[in-house]
Amino acid sequence: MNNARARWPNPNEDWRVALAVHADLQQMGMPRANLLLVGVDDRLQRILELLSRDYREPVAIWTPGEHLVLPPVEQVKTFILRNVGELSLVDQGRLFDWLNLAVGRTQVVSTTPEPLLPLVHAGGFLSALYYRLNVLYVEVPETFIPQPRSLAS
Repeated sequence: MNNARARWPNPNEDWRVALAVHADLQQMGMPRANLLLVGVDDRLQRILELLSRDYREPVAIWTPGEHLVLPPVEQVKTFILRNVGELSLVDQGRLFDWLNLAVGRTQVVSTTPEPLLPLVHAGGFLSALYYRLNVLYVEVPETFIPQPRSLAS
C-alpha cells in the first residue's frame, strides 16, 4: 500500500494546513500518516493534547530518559515519541525495524525542539527513520499559542 506524503518546503507554512491534510487522509480511509512536530516543548505539548481526540487506542508514549520499549505492533495504534532526536542510534535502528512491521497499523507522532535534518546530515540520526517519521512535517512557531478551536478551522 502506498503511503500518501505531504511536504511543505516552507517551514513557516501554517501548521493547520498540515493538520487538515492529516484529517483528510483519515477521512479517505488511508493509514494515519506519521506526524513530526518541531517547536518549543510547551506548545508541542498543547498540540499533542489537542490531537489526542484523534489518537487510536491503545497509545504508547516514549519520553527521553526512559528505555525505549517497543511493544508488539498489534498492541499499539498510536505511538508518541517526545524529543525523538534524543534516541540513541541503536534505539533509532530498533524503532525503524519496528516501524517496518507497523506500516498501516500504527501512527507515530514525534516531537523535537529542533529540526532533525541537521542531525541526519551529521550522522546523529538515521536518514531512513527521519523520512519514515517525517510524512507530515509541522513547524510550530514560538509565538504560536494553540486554541482548541484552531484544529477545527
